[in-house]
Amino acid sequence: MEDISKVRAVQHIMATLFSAQNALRELAPEFRWAGLGNLLGDYGEYVAIQHYGLTKAPAGANGYDAIDANGQKVQIKANHSASTIGFRGEADLLLVIKVEPDGAWKELYYGPFAAVRALARYSARDNKHMVAVRHLTGLMAAGSEVPLPEVTVSKYDAVLG
Repeated sequence: MEDISKVRAVQHIMATLFSAQNALRELAPEFRWAGLGNLLGDYGEYVAIQHYGLTKAPAGANGYDAIDANGQKVQIKANHSASTIGFRGEADLLLVIKVEPDGAWKELYYGPFAAVRALARYSARDNKHMVAVRHLTGLMAAGSEVPLPEVTVSKYDAVLG
């Protein structure tokens, strides 16, 4: 592929991403859908809030993204391919999802924030705590999770197939 063809291909992909962001802003304006890193985070928050029946935290909430039915503060993290999850602040619960290239997602961890913080290391350079994804899956396997109501079919399954 010639350099100019590559440039045009990249330009087309970027235009598609920006167009998709605009469509996302129309569908769910309460999220910013800005930047590629923020795009993943916004998507993670959106699907988590919808799937788990959470309430989006007010703008500027410190350390949490949503509130559950019991009034507990939930910090939501979305991961695509990183081996570690970074977090700041304090919350009652941490919900981490893994997003696949096709947009499908699965829960990696949903449980006590304190349990994760105890396993995390602090990065002064990034001013945040970091925890390995393998530690999160280990906590889930050990039973450190939030009991959830049984969900058989989400309202999106019928739409998404």
